[in-house]
Amino acid sequence: MLTLKRVFEDLAKQNDFFKKLLVLSTLEDKIPQILGVGISKHCTFKALEGDIVIIECDDYIWANELKKMKRQIKKRIEQSLNLTVQDIKIEVNRK
Repeated sequence: MLTLKRVFEDLAKQNDFFKKLLVLSTLEDKIPQILGVGISKHCTFKALEGDIVIIECDDYIWANELKKMKRQIKKRIEQSLNLTVQDIKIEVNRK
């Protein structure tokens, strides 16, 4: 049976746009495991630019917490997705 996930996986092998979509959707699915349950309520994976993951937080408090955890987050992403991450950028979007 062909699933939507399988289609995206096949497309991601051929196209960088679909690779970004697949990686970002997978990161969002695993956000509590990667960032932690408390912080994940205030942050989202915003973008993937090459080997750089961009995380957006709703307040500077959460952004500062993530900055302290950058090595841990990078390691968790690499283990969860088998994806090499060069850096993690953290942004704040105060709506």
